[in-house]
Parts: sequence; structure tokens; C-alpha cells
Amino acid sequence: MGKTAGYIGMDVGSSGCKAAILDINGNILAVRRREYGFEYSDKGRVELNPEIVWKCVKEVLSEIAQVKCECEIRMISVSSIGEALVMVDESDRILCNGIMYLDERGADTIQQVDDKFGIHRIHRITGLPPRMFYSLNRILWMQKHEPEIVNKTRHFFMFEDYITFMLTGERLVDASSASKTWMFDVRNLQWSEDIGMTFGIPLNRFSKVVKTGTRAGKIRPQIAAETGLPDSLEVIVGCHDQCGATLGSGCTESGEVAAGEGSTESLNLVVNQENITEEFFNLDVCLEPYVIPGKFMVPVGQHTHGTSLRWFADQFAGDLKAFQTSEKSVYDMLNEQCAGDAGELFFLPYLTRANLMDAENRSLGAFLGLETGSERSMLYRALLEGLSFETCYCFDILQSSHLPVRKITAAGGCSKSDVLMQIKADVLGCEISILKNRDAGIASLAMICAVADGVYSNYVEAAEKFVHTTKKYLPEKSKHEFYSEKYRKYKIIRETMKRLYNEI
Repeated sequence: MGKTAGYIGMDVGSSGCKAAILDINGNILAVRRREYGFEYSDKGRVELNPEIVWKCVKEVLSEIAQVKCECEIRMISVSSIGEALVMVDESDRILCNGIMYLDERGADTIQQVDDKFGIHRIHRITGLPPRMFYSLNRILWMQKHEPEIVNKTRHFFMFEDYITFMLTGERLVDASSASKTWMFDVRNLQWSEDIGMTFGIPLNRFSKVVKTGTRAGKIRPQIAAETGLPDSLEVIVGCHDQCGATLGSGCTESGEVAAGEGSTESLNLVVNQENITEEFFNLDVCLEPYVIPGKFMVPVGQHTHGTSLRWFADQFAGDLKAFQTSEKSVYDMLNEQCAGDAGELFFLPYLTRANLMDAENRSLGAFLGLETGSERSMLYRALLEGLSFETCYCFDILQSSHLPVRKITAAGGCSKSDVLMQIKADVLGCEISILKNRDAGIASLAMICAVADGVYSNYVEAAEKFVHTTKKYLPEKSKHEFYSEKYRKYKIIRETMKRLYNEI
């Protein structure tokens, strides 16, 4: 009896890359990682070196190739960060580092886009509201300040299709990654020639857009020899990492949300094409093609989610850290001591001025409503409530355009907190399920391979095998009513602080 099929998921992030072997039932058989970091060539510059990324990818794949397992490794698929470009010359030599989303170059390019094309118009074509970190803005900045690099460029890659190219020699990219350039027509799923011509960017120098799950070809013999991977290994076109995390959470139908509960909170809503009405474009949110045809993903979220918890533990729970064990963390102890009622205490979780969902909000974090009887346990509960109120604020934005939200599946470090997840369910009035396999992005890549391999006929069928939840948090009616009133007050405080900081 032959071996069953196995697949490699390769996730290329901003701080490291990770590869895993999974079987056809979604079991993770092995994981290997490599870390790398940003490069800071000058003040305000934040870059990622493609050569270092590729070196780390090969090292991880070499380690994975040495793993003894009962599966026949048949396919590999890649996901990656969006926006940042890999620019190569006619000999495929890298010309410069990728400019990352934190980089401060090109703040004036948004006005340039508005003057020459129109923000209103480009939003409706690309699905993206104005942000300086999109690929188009980086190219516009380089046209002005580093034209010699742009002139030498014969191909623009995202990191996803760059790794696919290095593995196979084929220049193919999926729609979700292509959409992060601000030059992609999300409704027609093709490069926008109007945008390219307006800004003098030959879009034929980007990779050909294909469906997620397209067979790119077999691994190059040279790479197979270098890594020890089988030369029969097929490379399958993957997707943007946030789309992968959403698929790996089992979100296949409109109204389903994948909640990444990490240092930041990323809430990715799946919607049908018919849900995208003119009202949607009044929202300051992104629209991204999803891996399932006819569906899109709408990401919303907050920057300082788990970061707020870490800050609180560092500043207010130093005494508890001395009692940490491998079985019980400082966060476990804070949850045990969490007050049942925060009273009139409120927490604004703005530990950075980079407000993801409200660019005009320049206010910073605060505890409000402090009294002589305010204790750490009450402050902690107020913090958890503040994080949950910000989640609710994100959902308000979605629902203001009548986008459906009916199911939430959460993963990530913060989803381990029973207290936080129950508060969040009570605030939202919505059931929250916790993902058993917290590495949803890697699981999604194996799902993509399994469907391409014909093991499953579609992603819905694959999700039934790959995606499992460990527990559910159900909202309590009385608690939801209580939090609805407190959230009303929170919004008043939020807007008051926003106006205050705009005036000082």
C-alpha cells in the first residue's frame, strides 16, 4: 500500500518564514522556522531584503526535506505579506530591498494619485482606500527619487510570486496578492491598464494573474538538489497571508469572520460579490479578492490588541511574574484575579497613534474613571472591555454598509483567554468559536494543495476535514444588554478624546 499524500505550506512573513508538512486530514507532521529582520538604511526607512528571505526559505525547506514521515510530499504552496515589492532586472537580479508598510517614504504620493487619477475612482477600481504603503505609492516615490532603479526594472514581484518564481521559474500571482498593489481591478480580476497608463507603469512587468490553486509547475531541478526536496514536487499558487489565515479558519461562506487575536487584532470578513454595493465605498476599509471565486474578504482590525495586554502585564503585574510557571503565565493569573465588574472604569487601547480604522483619530491610550477604590483587577477588566469595544467599533463599520456578520472563529495567543473571549462574545452579542489548530495560515496552504491534488473537490469540503474548534463562547443576554449601554458611553468618550487630541 502506497504512502498517503502530504503537502508543504510555506508562509513568508515580515519577521520570518515558516514551513510545515501536513497530511490530507490537516494534521501538522513537522514545522521548521527561520527568523530575519527589517533593515533600516536611513531614518524612516524600513526594508526587507529579498536575498535574505530567499536564503531563509531555502534553509527551512532543506530542514523540512530531512523530516522522516509516512507521507509522500507531493505539493507546496506559498503565502506571504502584501504590498512590498521585489524588483529585478533583465537577468532577474534583485535591484533593491522591498519597502515595508512601516516605511515613511512617499507621504505625498497619495495626493499625487488623487490629482492625476482621483481617490474616489481608484477606490472603486481597486477596492482599496488611500494608504501610503501600497505598491503604487512606492513606485511613484522611486520614479521621483530613484528613477535609475525603476528604469532597470524588468519585473515586479510581490514576495509570494517571487518565491513561487524562484521555486519554478514561472511568473504567476494570485488575485489576493495582486490586489495589494493599488493597481488591480478587483471586480474584473485583472491589472488595471487605466492606472498603469496614468502613472507610466508597464503592468506587463507584473506576474500573470491566475486563480489560487493553479499549478505553477514542478520545482526547479537545481532547487530540488540544493534543498533535498523531491524533484517531482509540484508548486501550487498560494495567496496573501491574510486570505490564507481566513481560509484556514474555515471561513468559506458570506458573513463568516476569521479573528486573528495576536499582538494586533485582524478581523477578516468573507462576503459575496452581491454584498458589495455603493455604500461599501463610503467605508474606509479594504476589499480583497478571496480564494473562493465570487467572494471577497474585508479586513478590519486594531493595532494594539495583545500589545495592550503585554503592556499591562509589564507595568502593573511585575509581582505576579515572579510566580510564573510553565503551566501558568502572568496572563493566566491576571485572568484569575480579574474583577467581575469594572464599574465606571474605561480603557482606550491606543498605545500608538497609528489607528488602523480611524486615521483621523490621533488620541493616545488612557484609563478614565479612576477612583480611590480602583484596583488592579478592575483596571484589567476595563482593559479587556476596551479591547472588546474596539472590536465592536470595527463591526459597526462593517454593518453600517449592511455587510453580514454571523459567525466568528478566533485563533492566536489572546484567544487562549477565557475571560477576554467571553467579554468579547457578550459585547458583540455573537458566538465566538476557538480554532484548535492555531496556525490557520499554514493549514490553508495544505488545503489549497489538497484541492489542487483532487483529494477534495472544493474548499468547503476540505475545511470539514482540516478545521476544528475546541470551544465556543456564547453571549449572555443580560450581559449583552449591560455592555450595549457601556459601549454607548465608550463611544462618547472615544469621540471626546479624539476631538481633544485634535485640538492640542
